[in-house]
Amino acid sequence: MTVTVAMPAYNAAASIRSAIASVIPQLGRATELVVVDDGSDDDTWKRMAEFRRHPRVRLLRNRARRGVGATRNRLTSLARYVMPCDADDLLLPGAVERFSAYLNRHPNVGAVYADVLEVMTDRRGIVTRPPAICGANHRRTWDLLDNVINHPGSLIRKRLIEQVGGYDERVYSIDDWSLWLKLAEVSRIVHLKGELYYIWRRRPSGVTRTDRNWHRDVVRIRLEAIARRYGVYATGSSTGDKSTR
Repeated sequence: MTVTVAMPAYNAAASIRSAIASVIPQLGRATELVVVDDGSDDDTWKRMAEFRRHPRVRLLRNRARRGVGATRNRLTSLARYVMPCDADDLLLPGAVERFSAYLNRHPNVGAVYADVLEVMTDRRGIVTRPPAICGANHRRTWDLLDNVINHPGSLIRKRLIEQVGGYDERVYSIDDWSLWLKLAEVSRIVHLKGELYYIWRRRPSGVTRTDRNWHRDVVRIRLEAIARRYGVYATGSSTGDKSTR
C-alpha cells in the first residue's frame, strides 16, 4: 500500500514548517508527503522549499488560488491511498502505520478515522481554552445533521473518492462533510474509538471560522444528499453544528 499524506496549504507560513516536520518521521518506501501551495501570498512556499531535498516529499504550487476542494482533488489525483493533513495541524506518530494496516486487513472498509485533539488558539498562537478530544462513531449519529467524522488524519481509498466525484469544489470549507456524505453511500467508514493520531490546531483565520457561506453550503449538500438517497427534491434552510472537521 502506498500512502500519500496530502497537505493543501494557503497562507500557512506560520505553521507549515511544523506541519511538514510532524509527517516526515512517518515517511518511508510506501509513504510520501505531497504539499500543494494554493496560491499563497505570504511565505508559505518559501517555508515549504526548506524540505525540497527530502526524497519522499513533493512540493507543488497552484498558479492561482483554486480553493481547498480543487487543491484536495489535485492531491488525490497523485495518490493511491489518501491521508489528509492540513498545513496548520500536526500528524502524530503511528498514524500511517495503524491506518494502512487496518485498511489492508479490511478490504470492505473504504475509510478509517480516529479521534483528534482540538487545540483552540488566538492569532498569536496562544491556547485560549483547554484542549479537547473530538471523536464519535458516525453510525450513531445522522450525518445529514452533524459531521462527526474527523477528516484530517483519516485514511481513504483513492478509488472511492474518485467514484463519488471527488471533493466538492463549490464550497469554501465543508468539502470534507460533502465528501463523507457521498462516501457513506458507497462504502463502510470505521471509527477507531479512543485512538489519537492528530492535533487539530484551530485558529481565528481558519477556513471554517471565516466561511461566510457556511449555512448556505450546508443546506445545499444536505439537499443533494437527500435527493441521492431518497429521491426527494426538497427546498428550505437549516443550521447545524459548525464544528466541521
